[in-house]
Amino acid sequence: MRSATDTFEVDLEARTGEVWVLPRGELDIDTADEMDHSLSIALASEAERVVIDLRGLDFLDSTGLRSIVSACMGPDGPRIELMPGSRSVQGVFNVSGLAAELSWRPDDGR
Repeated sequence: MRSATDTFEVDLEARTGEVWVLPRGELDIDTADEMDHSLSIALASEAERVVIDLRGLDFLDSTGLRSIVSACMGPDGPRIELMPGSRSVQGVFNVSGLAAELSWRPDDGR
């Protein structure tokens, strides 16, 4: 049996004027606390922009969605941009009706 730590990791990467939050794996009820912690660290930085790159996610549930949306709707929300993820991850944002409410960065092809 796999544990939550086997299915999810978050890296933070400093790029010019930005901090990138790079979650990989399954962002769900078991891993949302780790994502919240990583977002707190990124938002505590003095970076002009925080980019949450969703391309590494294999799965996103409503708890993971809450984690991301809470950061985006919070006081530091204007600093956050999202890099779109897979069709299934984007589907969670679309079905929730929140996709149009968030700031999306065009995929740069990386």
